[in-house]
Amino acid sequence: MKKDNSMMAAIAAISVLSVFLFSQEEPEKLSPGGFLLLILIAAGVNGYCLVRKKSRENRRLVLLCSCMGIFTAGLIVLAGKLKYHGEEYPGIIVWEGIIVFLAVLGWCFVCLRAEGGVTENTVLLILFGGFLIRVFYVVLTQSHILQNDLGNLAPDDYGHMGYVYYIYANGRIPDLNPMDYYQYYQPPLHHAVCAALLKIFGFFGFGLQEGQELLQIPAVLYGTMALFFVNKIGLRLRLPVAGRAVGLGFAAFLPFGIMSGGALNNDGLMQLLMVMALYFTMVWYENPGYKEIILMAVCIGCSMMAKLSGALAAPAMAILMLWKAWQDRAHVKVYVKQFLCFGLIAFPLGLWYSVLRYIQFRMPFGFISTLPIDVEQFVGGHMGWARFLDFSQAFQSLSLRWGGREGADYNIPVTMVKYAVFGEADCYRINSVLYITGTGLFWATFLLGILMAVAFAVWMVQRGNTVLEKTFVAAIVVFSMFSYVKFNLMYPFVCTMNLRYIQVALYLCLMILGAAAAGMAENSSPADCDVNLSASNFQTCSNRLKIFRAAAVGFVGAYMAGAVVLIVQLDQLVH
Repeated sequence: MKKDNSMMAAIAAISVLSVFLFSQEEPEKLSPGGFLLLILIAAGVNGYCLVRKKSRENRRLVLLCSCMGIFTAGLIVLAGKLKYHGEEYPGIIVWEGIIVFLAVLGWCFVCLRAEGGVTENTVLLILFGGFLIRVFYVVLTQSHILQNDLGNLAPDDYGHMGYVYYIYANGRIPDLNPMDYYQYYQPPLHHAVCAALLKIFGFFGFGLQEGQELLQIPAVLYGTMALFFVNKIGLRLRLPVAGRAVGLGFAAFLPFGIMSGGALNNDGLMQLLMVMALYFTMVWYENPGYKEIILMAVCIGCSMMAKLSGALAAPAMAILMLWKAWQDRAHVKVYVKQFLCFGLIAFPLGLWYSVLRYIQFRMPFGFISTLPIDVEQFVGGHMGWARFLDFSQAFQSLSLRWGGREGADYNIPVTMVKYAVFGEADCYRINSVLYITGTGLFWATFLLGILMAVAFAVWMVQRGNTVLEKTFVAAIVVFSMFSYVKFNLMYPFVCTMNLRYIQVALYLCLMILGAAAAGMAENSSPADCDVNLSASNFQTCSNRLKIFRAAAVGFVGAYMAGAVVLIVQLDQLVH
């Protein structure tokens, strides 16, 4: 646990450093002096670990992370140049994609070899790699590209950036009717944080437009830290390290997750606080004290103050809280006091804005602004089971189809896969590498979706976790999916099928997929084979296990490498 906290602190420090190191304006993105500085920092950290006689395991982790960081910095420099000169060297971009794929896949096996298999260090390397590819994405991609409901950082504008600018310029939340200004109905925590950061950036000489680009760095931090807390939840659930490595390999390198790592809307902060609330609930269950209950309340309250859908964590939290109180009902007064403390913190934090807006403007609780039905992405003509079982047009394009009403995507499961791989971009046909990579990732993700559903059912009947723990995870997933499906049926548009509405549940499902696969592998290990098996049959059992493990490692490694290639190519080719 201390090691992953140290990694989180290091990632936060690198995030702060990246504000001053990288430039959106320069083609190289990173100056030679900046690149040299990174090398010196990496050398200094490794030297410090050597002088302080840190364990070989920790020194190896720092060295591997340093190599990954330097490689990413070099790739940023190369990709930055090719982004602005790609038309002159189209062949180089294609070869770059092939080399990057092989390099990442090879590095995965180098790390496994160095670690002697899948260890806790392997999990941390995966998470650190997920952080680095998100940094790559935001350095190469301008803040207005592939965003949701953004608007402009300018006076009298709308969207999230208009909301941020109002708080930045006036030092208070808007005194306007939030139902008349797009996205102003959202709770203000994320927007207030962004406004405060813009003030800090201004203190260091950055202008507003530069500041908007720099706001992607906190977004990277939110997305990365959410993955760390998903891993912490996996540790509390005692999921095997191999299972967490597989699940986090997919979660950290899911292309949509990388793209949303640079999103300037309020989903990232809400998701981080939501996962933290779930984690601290598990901590409280094991040690029910006031410190833990306060942390839970602050996290869920602030999650709802970032976006009301943070309340989707509440049912799972309530299950653990009520069950613990029932188990220890002899001390019910203690729990009543703690629950009162929780409510006095969480409800005001989470609901004050909704109450205020209802009093001021009679804005209904849970209000959202919706699109008119005459837009091209309206799919209300396909309702009921057609949204799930009609595949007649679903695969005409592997990326999203928005227009022409009847031509828009309406099948929810397939559209989820399209979002997972390409986000809202439609550019996988630009060159041969993107086409092959995108097509491969699409069908791999489609398979993952099926495997997740099967694995969840398998994990629910596997040994190793209590009924309460399984109910806790199931509550998170079921309530999130129910809310998502209901939202899609009430507001039938292509944009409402966006995965950002169920991202936390998706990450947990990927973890459960890995855990179920690891559990099946353990149950079929040679040690568990019948002792009466003949030598040849015993060897067959052992060989099958080796093939299963090699296939799993190869699949995860290829998926991670493919995701990196997709992001690198998109960042270079999309302006």
